[in-house]
Amino acid sequence: MLEVKQNITLNGVSKIDGVQAAYMSATISNDGGSGANVNETITNQELYNANKAQVRADIAEFKNKVYEVEDELTKVTE
Repeated sequence: MLEVKQNITLNGVSKIDGVQAAYMSATISNDGGSGANVNETITNQELYNANKAQVRADIAEFKNKVYEVEDELTKVTE
């Protein structure tokens, strides 16, 4: 029996002076019922090393966006 599930995908890029330093992605179930699968990849190690604070801030901001989407999906309406 075929079971199909639909998900929400978020993608983010941390750029320093227009150059990509890191890539982030997240997959969230449409109902927000299961935890999001979040991945982060450093795509330019030298740029990351020179700008760790900014790239880490971008990663944190991305994760906060993921949490916002999860919270919106699981919000109880009255």
